[in-house]
Amino acid sequence: MAEEKKWEGLQKKVESYLKRWNMIERGEHIVAGISGGADSVCLLFVLLRLRETMGITITAVHVNHMLRGEAAEEDERFVAALCAEQDVPCRVFRVDVAEEAERRKCSEEEAGREVRREAVREIMKEEHADRTAFAHHQDDNAETVIMNLCRGSRVKGMRGILPVSGRLIHPLLCVGKAEIEEALTERGIPWRVDETNLEDNYTRNRIRNRVMKELYAINPGTAEHISRMAEKMSELWEYLEEETEIYIRECTKEAEGGRIIEKSGLERIPGVFREEVIRSVLSQVCGREKDLRAVHVQEVRKLMEKQPGRQVFLPYGVRAFRVYEGVLVQKKERRHTPEKKAGPGFRMRIFDRRAGEKWPDTPYTKWFDYDIIKGRLIMRTRREGDYITVTADGKRQSLKKFFINQKVPAGIRDEVPLIADGSEIVWIVGYRQNKAYQITEKTVRIAEIEIYGGEKHGRDNSSIGSGGTGQSED
Repeated sequence: MAEEKKWEGLQKKVESYLKRWNMIERGEHIVAGISGGADSVCLLFVLLRLRETMGITITAVHVNHMLRGEAAEEDERFVAALCAEQDVPCRVFRVDVAEEAERRKCSEEEAGREVRREAVREIMKEEHADRTAFAHHQDDNAETVIMNLCRGSRVKGMRGILPVSGRLIHPLLCVGKAEIEEALTERGIPWRVDETNLEDNYTRNRIRNRVMKELYAINPGTAEHISRMAEKMSELWEYLEEETEIYIRECTKEAEGGRIIEKSGLERIPGVFREEVIRSVLSQVCGREKDLRAVHVQEVRKLMEKQPGRQVFLPYGVRAFRVYEGVLVQKKERRHTPEKKAGPGFRMRIFDRRAGEKWPDTPYTKWFDYDIIKGRLIMRTRREGDYITVTADGKRQSLKKFFINQKVPAGIRDEVPLIADGSEIVWIVGYRQNKAYQITEKTVRIAEIEIYGGEKHGRDNSSIGSGGTGQSED
């Protein structure tokens, strides 16, 4: 009885964490990254228990980076054998990460992360899986926060590793490395040790082997405390994003090819939000955020104090130009006004359900229970009071909250097309379907909805009659 205490304690803690963050629902298909180390082996056995209690399906993915010779081959064989023993399908990818790093012009550490993500995405698509699970734990989270702090990250980076990010989940963030190894040892479950983790070749390894070692000497609970702080910072970031969105509407306006940040409006809002407003506008005009840095935000702030006509050049072919009202942020290559593109529309086809019918994972065609639809479906962009049902048991989430959780840039939230049944969103196109409208064993008639035309992020308000083609409401 006593021998099972550590493992049972870990399992209960993780299951409680899963419920708290609504990570896994009954019957879902989980793709798990399994390296063979203690963390991923622990994740596998946690999921095996859920296979018994929640009826989930597990597919393991192992990526051999081909960096450690025979040791890497042994890791691959170990994972394959372990999965076979537990009756878990295992997909193995063999990728020369050193070669990939050279091709992608990045470090081996970064290339390794990218090939793992790509492998998992490939299997997610092939298997029509619901979630991806990685085995990051409290110590990893603490290391990530410290790395981001060293890089000059703002509040967003202090959130560390998120428990849930889209379809990616981290079930072990509530437990530490030592706790994992003790629980596995207690059950007699073996794992592989990557000796390169003891070397200081990578930034994370230096933080783990030097910085964290000193912090643990000061307080053994360091990782747990940093992880708790990261959760609080995540809550703070949600508040900052919500307020920033309000201030963006107050102190910016659309302009040719971009957006103007008005100097007088920016000066009226609280100082803590000014940089976030600038960063969000830059992200909106650039179309992505990866290469935007604090220095770019500072350049735009300094430009506010310059004379009209001054400009700075930013990533992704964007420039910030001092105009009379403030700073215009726009794509700099604009020789003519492009012809306005038609927005997207959609078609709906109604048919009776047939036994054994399968629904492919396609981005712009989805299937719903037609008889659940209450009113007349329309395609539009967001409105106040919009919500979506996110779980099978009817849990609702405001559309605003959904966009924040999914890290949809504030600048494009007004452009995401929605299929709406009144204030209830049936489908956030490109992101998520409403759980309440999904096909079940009780479904009689099915609505097939197909998006066509436009950029899939238009502002058109299109509607559908019963079984017809979307027509403009105007």
